[in-house]
Parts: sequence; C-alpha cells; structure tokens
Amino acid sequence: MGALANRHALVTGGGSGIGAAITRTLAEAGATVTITGRDRGKLNAAAEDSRIRAIVADVTDEAAMVAAFRDAVEAAGPISIVIANAGAA
Repeated sequence: MGALANRHALVTGGGSGIGAAITRTLAEAGATVTITGRDRGKLNAAAEDSRIRAIVADVTDEAAMVAAFRDAVEAAGPISIVIANAGAA
C-alpha cells in the first residue's frame, strides 16, 4: 500500500506535461486519481493506469467543472486532494 492509499485526488490539466507527471506520482503513491482536461486523446493516454480516470471538462466552464467533480465523487468517492494545474489563456 502506498502513502496515499484510500485517497482520491483530482488533477485539472492532468492529460499532459506537469499535470500528467503529478497524476502518475499520485497513482504510484496509491491514490485513485481523476484527471480533467479538454483533449480526450491526451487524457486517455494519461489514464492508462487502472487507478486513473479521465473526464473531459474545461476549467473555464463552471458548469462542466461542477459536473466533473460530481462525476468524480460518484465514481471514486470523496475527493481529498485537488491539484489545480490547468491553465487558461
């Protein structure tokens, strides 16, 4: 069991770059991780580990993020870690 076993993390912008690296680190430490982003292909590539679940959602769309958090909680339980990594230009 890793240090983050039984924890659920949500990482915005988790499909690539720093977000994907954070996601891998959290999963390796035992967390269940939900990642969000706009690019389904990048999200699916980052979610190859069975502990990682991807949800397409744009952080600039409040309704989409509310739905993403709701879906994440329904799928994996309460969120105990949030990493706000996504950028918006």
